[in-house]
Parts: sequence; C-alpha cells; structure tokens
Amino acid sequence: MKITHTWLESRREPRNRPHERYDVTIDGREGLMARVFPSGVVSFRFRYRRGGRRLVMVLGEFGAENGLSLADAFDAHHQAQKELAKDLDPIEERDRRQADAERKRLERSAADTVASLVEQFVHRKLRAERWDAAAGQWVRDSRANIKARKRPDAAAALLGYVPAAGWLPGKRRTKHKPVPTLISELGHLKARDVTRRQLIAFLDGIVERGAPVTANRVHALLLQLFTWASAKDLIPASPMAGVERPGGEERPRRRVLTAEEVKAFWAKLQTADMAEPTRLALKLLLVTAQRRGELTFAKWSDFDLDGKLWTIPVELLKTSHARRAEPEPHVVPLSPVAIELLKQLAALTGEGRYVLPARVDKRKDRSYSERVLSRAVRENAKHFGIAHFTPHDLRRTAASFMTKIGVPRLHVEKVLNHSTGDIAEVYDRHDYLPEKRAALRKWGEHLQAIIDDKPQAHARVRHG
Repeated sequence: MKITHTWLESRREPRNRPHERYDVTIDGREGLMARVFPSGVVSFRFRYRRGGRRLVMVLGEFGAENGLSLADAFDAHHQAQKELAKDLDPIEERDRRQADAERKRLERSAADTVASLVEQFVHRKLRAERWDAAAGQWVRDSRANIKARKRPDAAAALLGYVPAAGWLPGKRRTKHKPVPTLISELGHLKARDVTRRQLIAFLDGIVERGAPVTANRVHALLLQLFTWASAKDLIPASPMAGVERPGGEERPRRRVLTAEEVKAFWAKLQTADMAEPTRLALKLLLVTAQRRGELTFAKWSDFDLDGKLWTIPVELLKTSHARRAEPEPHVVPLSPVAIELLKQLAALTGEGRYVLPARVDKRKDRSYSERVLSRAVRENAKHFGIAHFTPHDLRRTAASFMTKIGVPRLHVEKVLNHSTGDIAEVYDRHDYLPEKRAALRKWGEHLQAIIDDKPQAHARVRHG
C-alpha cells in the first residue's frame, strides 16, 4: 500500500475499531511496515530474515515528540538494508551505535564538572532516560530495567538542575532570593576533584539558613548521586561516604488546626491572593484528607463524579505503597462537599487532562508543581491570620477530626491509605470502601457545621 504523511496523520485519532491493531506494508520498501494501534499510535517497523530467523526491528513512533517522519522512516529502512547487505544485524548495529554514543558522553562527563554529573544523574537515574545522539537530546529509555523516579523534577530542583521556583497560575511570579544549590555552589568544580569537606560545608550552609529538613533531603540525594557516579566509574569514590545527616533527627509535625482556625482558613480563602483552582485544591485537601502530590498530579480520568469515587493510581502513591509486592490504586469515596468542589473545579479546568493544569505554557500538557499549594499558603500566611500551617497539616487536621467525631481509627487509616503494619493486614482483603465512604461523609458534615459556625462543631481537637 502506498503510504503518505496525510494517511499516517489520519490514523492518529483514537477510534473504536473491531480489532486490536493492524499492520500495513509500505509499497516499494521491502520489509517496511506501519503498525496502527487503536489508541492512535502509529509505529514504523522493519521485518527481515537473518540466520533462518524472522526478526522485527522497531524503528520508532510516527509523529510523537521526538518521533519519526515518513522520510525518517525511509532513511532508517535504507540504513538497515545496507547493513543486511554487509551481513550485519541492523538491531545489533543500532544498539552498538547507541552504546558508543553513550560511552563517549559518559567519558566526557567523567572529565567534566559537578554540574555535568548532576545532568547525567537526573536524566539517567531519576528520569530513566538515555542520550539520543541522532536527535541530540535526552529521550525516555523504554528498554531500561529501571523505573523513573516519581516526580524527578522535584529532586532535580533540590540539586539546582531545574528552577526550584514553580508557577502560580493566573498570578504574577513573585521574586524570590536565589537559594544556593549544589550546581550554583559547586557546579563549576571538576567532578573528580570535589571533596568531602566541600560537601559538608555546603550542607551545613543549608542548615544555617534555617532549613534542616531540606538539608536532609539534599543529603540523601547527594548520597545517591555520588554512589551512582562511583558505580559508573565516573569518579574514583563517593566523597559522601560517612557524611552524617546535617539536619539531625526529624520530628514529625503535630500541627492540627482547631475548629476556629478551620473556619478562618475556609473563609479567608475566598479573598486570598491565589488562583481559583488553587483555592479549590486547598479545600479539597482538607475535605478528602489525601496527600498534596496525589491531588496536584491528578487527572480528570481518575475521577468518577457520578459514582462519587476518586481512584488514585499507583504511580502517584507514596513510594512505600508503590513498592509493595502487589501495589493497588487507592480508592477515595467523595463526600457531597468534595463533589461540589470538584464540580466548581471542572468548570474551570474540566476541558483539559489535568485537574490542576499548569497553564504558563499551553503547548505543554502538564500539571501544577507540588510547590504551588505550599507557596500559596506561605505567601498568604498574614492574610489567614492563624498560626503557621502547611497543606499537609490539612490532612492531619481532617484525620484528627474524624477520630474526634467517632470514626474508628482503622477506618481513618484506610481513608489515609496508611499501612497498619500488623499481620492481619496481610489476610484482610476487604476494601473498606463502605467504611471510608461513611467516614468521609461524616467528616464532610462536621466540616460544614464548622464552616456554618454551629456551636457543637467547635469542640477542641486533642493533639495526641
């Protein structure tokens, strides 16, 4: 069949088809075919025989970001045929070229700076990407036996590889004093020459500016970075060996908003200096008792408003849950208060993919940064007029109120998706959906009573 660019484009729209997928052989190009999937993905493949075996070489996806054009596919097909004529295996030759390009890049990195080392670490280790020499950029390595780290950009920002400041939708960016990072402080040094003393001084500087918890997070990343670099033989040994956590032991936060503070927070949100989706998101954190990252990265496809359910996929769950032997999505029943907030949010962002889309660049389909909600609370601290709190404290507040109003602690743990850590959990396969629904409905009713200033809702919550 004669294949054109227009024909390929027409196959990219997802549609209901009676079959899973189909292949089309391209006229005049021996062994070259296009595979069309029901999702609208079209990929080029080269089918050939070698040593009596029938082999298929995936050339690439059509029209995707960094994908192949029809002309690119023809060039790749021609290259593969030339290699076959020389009694070479096209798949092996491609792998060899990519391995050579990666080796040369690693060699350059070994002789380069700490900043270059961070770049390698972020892309190869955190994002599970490889350097594509032909495209001249980093691409997702689907063949890698490692998974990309959850939210790699947040870790990269702590090292200074990407701007740490996020974006507040609908508002002018606030100017922040630059925060020292590994790249800004030590990025110019040769990776092989950086010393343990320099890294300790850098971490101590983070503690001295009043951020011991951040210092501990950076410490953990530096351990990973230099251990990885040492394992790759990019540096002789890790200079982080034996370096203690600079921020010391971290004590769990115990902040719980009182009923009066909850009422003030809810009321003051209406006039706070933040975008409307951010206001609704902060309310949803309090109403649903879920984690900040689970909401900021949520997609509308995760929500069933008719069925009153929010299914949080495994990839958005806390790392400890995602690493379970058989991780399962977390299903959150939606109370009437949550449904109303989501309907308001859908009127603002429902046409897009993400519940909280980052619209600074409409060409990029991405969600809020996790930092948006934290920064919105921090920058409106005086406006709220209550003691310091964070978005995560809203989750703790919801949990504390649920136990206060008589919800069994086990049911609260299920709402929070906490592991109880006992042997019974291994054998108990009940989904606790009715109990979670009852707990969140009861909490929603109590929260509404607080907002409406009903006297019975203002009993003090124990902080134990």
